[in-house]
Amino acid sequence: MLRAKRRNRYARFPHHANRGNLVLLTALFLSGLAISRRLKRTGISVYLILWALSYYVIYAGTCRHCPYYGKRCPIPLEGGLVNSFCAPGSQRFGYAALFWALIAYLLRTMLPASVMLHDRLLKQGSAYFGILAAFWVNHLFIEGCPNCINTACPLNPEYRA
Repeated sequence: MLRAKRRNRYARFPHHANRGNLVLLTALFLSGLAISRRLKRTGISVYLILWALSYYVIYAGTCRHCPYYGKRCPIPLEGGLVNSFCAPGSQRFGYAALFWALIAYLLRTMLPASVMLHDRLLKQGSAYFGILAAFWVNHLFIEGCPNCINTACPLNPEYRA
């Protein structure tokens, strides 16, 4: 598996260490909202509900099992807020946790993706998926994984099977 090189080991991510993720996640949310607006109020409402539901899914399935539980993590609004919604889990963070993260991001992207496909929005679709790809490249190779202490995560540079 392709993994990033180790840079730091943040026990709690400082504000400067995840600015890119904050900007890209905000851009992803806003561009998805703009695309969902094509379905008028219903599209906006469904998008906001799916986005909120995605947080519950990622909190319950992923974040509560992470060493960053209750601390600032590389993805804004996730690790630092999970303790407000879910009790800590087993602290075993493996492929099951990644599965739930995938489900959360599918919830976040499925409505804009379906609108783009239905309405054949090539420019908006390219921009949206470009932002999504930039977010994951930034998270996996620049700001998140290379600085993370969660060695039980299969995406961590120090993970051992």
